Formats: sequence, C-alpha cells, structure tokens
Amino acid sequence: MEKVQARKDALVKRNQIAAAQISEWSALITERFLAEYSGSESYLLYHSTMNEVHTHQLIEILYGMKKIVFLPIVNGDSLDIGVFKGWDCLSSGAFGILEPVECADIKHIDIAVVPGVAFDKRLHRIGYGKGYYDRLLRAARFGLSVGFAFECQLFDEFDYEPHDIPMDVLVTENYIYRRNS
Repeated sequence: MEKVQARKDALVKRNQIAAAQISEWSALITERFLAEYSGSESYLLYHSTMNEVHTHQLIEILYGMKKIVFLPIVNGDSLDIGVFKGWDCLSSGAFGILEPVECADIKHIDIAVVPGVAFDKRLHRIGYGKGYYDRLLRAARFGLSVGFAFECQLFDEFDYEPHDIPMDVLVTENYIYRRNS
C-alpha cells in the first residue's frame, strides 16, 4: 500500500473512534507501557491532541515518579526538546500544541514515545507527512523508540522510504509489538 493511502485510511479509521473509546484505549496503552518500561529514567513523550493516543496521564505519572520527562518543541521544520516542569510551564506552540518554553541540551534519552498516523507490522511509521520525528530520531540519541497507536492504525505493510525510521516497539490497546521478535 502507498504511504499516502495508508495515511488517509488510518486517519479515517481513527476519526471514527468515539471520544470515550479513545480515553479507554489510551488508558490501556498507558498501563501496558508502564508495566514494561517504567524502570527507565528519562522519556521523550508528546503532548497528544485531538484523537491521538492520549499521553497526559502518562506524562503526569512519570513526572510524579520523578522521572525526567521531555516534550518536543517545533522549531521551523525540526523538533527541539524541552524538559516538562509542570503544566503551567508550557505554552501554545506550533499547531496549537503545548510545549516547554525552553530547549534543553540533550545527550541521551532512554525512551522516545512517538505518535503516528499509521504503523505496519514491521513497525514502520507514517506521521502527518512533515518528517519531524524521522529527523529527530535520526539526529538524537534514544535508547528505545516506542510508537503509540490504536489497532485500527496498524497495517500489514505499506511503502516506506530510506529516511523513514522504524520503531523498536509499538504499543496498542491490545498488544506490545517488538520489531526484533
């Protein structure tokens, strides 16, 4: 399947999920993730919007556990990273998404949790088409890259390009998929 068609199909499917179902499935994804990956010290998360897998609860839990939580900051056509210091320390950035106000100098982050519009069973990811996360994952040092998605966003296979960075892990409401297993 072509990327453009997979993106379109996944967005249609995701847009059909009721808000209550998104909340329920997001809680399951958070539980699944924490059961496997709460032992790390630093996490790059994303501030979810609309009908993406919700991350607000995960941000709060990890921050409450005294973990270092980072969030992306859109800077032109790239993503910088800032430290989450509480909800009142965020401001509305590009696309109306809340972001930290200051960038941080990052040497290493244990786990990067990445949103996606679609994933395939080889854990290739399709985003919104701007390449923000592909560039970030290529440039930064992350121990593990983890995608968050609903099962309806998972495809058997779609076309990908050499610059597309596959995830190490994909967490859905039903399963944890690992690329090398």
